[in-house]
Amino acid sequence: MHKDYRPDWDIYTCHIEESPAVIGLDLDLRRFAPLKEKPNAIYITVYLNNPREDGFPKDTEFAIMGEIEDKLVDVLQTKLDAQFVGRTYSNGVRDFYFYVGETILHDKYISDVMISFPDYRYDFGVKEDNNWELYFDYLFPDVYEFQRIQNRKVLRMLQQHGDVAEKLRPIEHWIHFKTIEDRTLFWEHIKENGFTLIKEDGTENPEFPFKLCISRNDKASESAVNSVVMGLWELSQQVNALYDGWETSIMK
Repeated sequence: MHKDYRPDWDIYTCHIEESPAVIGLDLDLRRFAPLKEKPNAIYITVYLNNPREDGFPKDTEFAIMGEIEDKLVDVLQTKLDAQFVGRTYSNGVRDFYFYVGETILHDKYISDVMISFPDYRYDFGVKEDNNWELYFDYLFPDVYEFQRIQNRKVLRMLQQHGDVAEKLRPIEHWIHFKTIEDRTLFWEHIKENGFTLIKEDGTENPEFPFKLCISRNDKASESAVNSVVMGLWELSQQVNALYDGWETSIMK
């Protein structure tokens, strides 16, 4: 794996075939995938014995699924140099997803783990997936959800430092543009909404060489941040620009 790789696990909720689902995945892999030396996807499905009505596990089974995951990851990494990429909960099952180069004996390694959990039924399978479609098309969130995940990361960090989300504070947003005309158009649209222009600048990115930093006083609650960010993100899309995130200071 690339030396810059930093595992970055996060979760989000969605629906899989009409049932509510929770998907957890390693977001940092998007920068390096598909890994050419690992073209085969392995999936392992474990059936919950006593799911809640919504198909998710109760606390006791949640802990057992964590143990199963730890053992599968340990064994498949050791024996097959597997890359663990994601997991889902939906409709009374827990699925685990790995990518490997060589699949020889994968069935033995999986049953070696599951023999320690005799109460659980399970299935597994392998498929060739050179382009990592399982990772990008099935596990990976859509652009909206991905932006919300990024928002939550910053909000968690603020919370850990004692931030009071309901306090108004300046929040700065960065947007990158292909042309100066696009940047001007964006600013004309947005200045009516109470934003202040902090900085116009260049970037190192030849595709988006112009950037803009704008600021407005807002709360740092999840709903407030998502609302502002998604509005700016959508406007960025309309003028072929790239929304590049936000930052703020901690309000105690």
